[in-house]
Amino acid sequence: MSLKIHIANSKSDKRLADDIVVKNHSYVASSRTVGRVIKYLIYYDNSVVGTFWVGSGFKPTPKAILSYFNKSQSEFDKMFNTVADNKRYCMIKKIPNLGTQILKKIRNRVRDDWFEKYSDNLLAIVTTIGDDKKGSVYLADNWEIIGKTSGLPKNRNAVSMKWNSKEEINSNYVKPTGENKKKILITTKLGLDKNREIGYYNSISDSF
Repeated sequence: MSLKIHIANSKSDKRLADDIVVKNHSYVASSRTVGRVIKYLIYYDNSVVGTFWVGSGFKPTPKAILSYFNKSQSEFDKMFNTVADNKRYCMIKKIPNLGTQILKKIRNRVRDDWFEKYSDNLLAIVTTIGDDKKGSVYLADNWEIIGKTSGLPKNRNAVSMKWNSKEEINSNYVKPTGENKKKILITTKLGLDKNREIGYYNSISDSF
């Protein structure tokens, strides 16, 4: 039994990663992303069994993430490209105990992959899951639950900056109610680049 993980670099590999998500992802069946993204293909016994994507985070940054790094939004913006978001994690087959092995292998290589592609030093990966989900596969890999997103309004009325007046936009504004809140998990336990000093990454976050 062998587990291998490769970056989808070729057009055909990227198309394969996209197809896995579109056909199998349970709640974000879309291959569209904004900003940076690295798409991994997961092989088990020489067969593709899933894909894992890391990419740019989202704004405004959830308060739980700002609190974790003890940064204001403007301060966090300066280190935005050092914290990646787990965009997709989608499996074609359910294989017992494979999930945490995948997370470990990706954690151990993602720093190198991120630096090689984007020349930024990755400090952490965050992910969000439904508030009703436990996130067992992440917790088994020692990811930490740090809070929740604010959620969406229950009755959001569509407005247009082009067609609606300022008064109409203000009247349609609805404060978040907590609907569709998601748990936020994070890991900073990323493998070190063998070509850098071990203490190098420990000092990066202090420089922002």
